[in-house]
Amino acid sequence: MSDLFLSYKPDAEQALDRMEAWWHGAILDRATIQLTAPKENRRPLPSKHHASYCERWMDVEYQVACADINAANTYWAGDALPSYMPNLGPEILTACYGAELNFTDSTSWSEPILHDWADIAKLKVKTDNTYLRCILDMTRLTTEVGRGKFVTGLTDIHPGADLAASFRDPQQLCVDIISEPGHVMALLEHIGKSFFEFYELNDSIIKASGQTISTSWLPLFVNNQRYYIPSNDFSIMISNEMFCEFFLPELLDEISWLDRSIYHLDGPGALRHLQTLLDIPKLDAIQYVYGDGAKPASRWIGVYQRIQDAGKKLHIAVMPEEIDFFMANLHPEGVMMHTSVATADEADAVLRRVSRWTAKGKY
Repeated sequence: MSDLFLSYKPDAEQALDRMEAWWHGAILDRATIQLTAPKENRRPLPSKHHASYCERWMDVEYQVACADINAANTYWAGDALPSYMPNLGPEILTACYGAELNFTDSTSWSEPILHDWADIAKLKVKTDNTYLRCILDMTRLTTEVGRGKFVTGLTDIHPGADLAASFRDPQQLCVDIISEPGHVMALLEHIGKSFFEFYELNDSIIKASGQTISTSWLPLFVNNQRYYIPSNDFSIMISNEMFCEFFLPELLDEISWLDRSIYHLDGPGALRHLQTLLDIPKLDAIQYVYGDGAKPASRWIGVYQRIQDAGKKLHIAVMPEEIDFFMANLHPEGVMMHTSVATADEADAVLRRVSRWTAKGKY
């Protein structure tokens, strides 16, 4: 049994052991599922006035205090591990290169900063960057506050195609691939090490705190290994031929460097790249996200069966009422469903059903 104690999840060690088995396509005592439910008598979040969205997002002490309370207010059932990912939005890496972030209540985005191909060489991450200092400070404080209670995740990192698209603007990058392919390749080569360097910069803070668990926004996890979620949201805008020519090499480097990886396949339009992903031997798993306009998850059962038949593990965000459907149509090995329910009792009842699924092979 692994050695992991978290006061917000007394059975964290068992969850870690089940997760390790999941990565190997095996099952210990039952199939894996990540469940959360709100606890009763929840503590209120701190009340604080912020003059702007930016001020609220970058208030390190406030964000970490909220994370601690949210974790304490949650019943972490099954194989859900209490965690918090320090977060300034999906284009934090772009911001560390000098782009300004625009914040809303729930997300942020950056403005393009590469308007002249001659400026590629000027794109550098500077150690005094405000956003970089903020995300590192947030990571450091999260490890301190979370110690013994919840784990700290790596922030959201979008390298490669998504980083290039944020520098140029996604629509402009589509034009560039056709009209300026040489410059696109030069940009990709220039930023080719950005993922590894940014990962190590953040991970070094987590490891220095004594935490050996690696996790992030998609809350799978590993112990004493590198884990992350390769992705290419820009790929929905291009053909598979362009995907393979321009962006597959960096993706393969990322997957090769990681010990465990799950690809985030975003949207029905990205399914044209699915076979290319299934053909990558070292890629462990795929999370297919269908999007708000294409719900429910059960509508895409054929995609999930294709992924499972190819020997890849699955992470599926489902509604509670879909759980039985997926148990009836997938084998339990290598499947990780993820959902939230209304009460702790309901979560425990789901776990009992999942145990029966494990015993039968299909529900």
